[in-house]
Amino acid sequence: MTKIRHVFAWRVAEGSSQEEIVEILNALPPRLGFIQGWEIGTHSGDPGDNGAPWDGVLISDFASWADLDKYSTDPFHLEVVATLMPMFADRAVVDYEVEAAQ
Repeated sequence: MTKIRHVFAWRVAEGSSQEEIVEILNALPPRLGFIQGWEIGTHSGDPGDNGAPWDGVLISDFASWADLDKYSTDPFHLEVVATLMPMFADRAVVDYEVEAAQ
């Protein structure tokens, strides 16, 4: 059995707050019951020789590509995206299939 993993990384725009971004993102799971997994992490520590790190990452899981599409087009999600866009200096997304634990 597979599930769909959605990985979203961001860099915080100058003058914006990492804490506020995380707070806004965390409003999504309670409103969108079809999200199966939700984890947010923010970068800490010295990146060393690894280059410029992303400031944060959101990893969420969905039962199907249709559920990921439902998430992407949900009116509340779109409202959150519109609120957050000015707070990001850069962003990246990767979506892929993973084997779900039995």
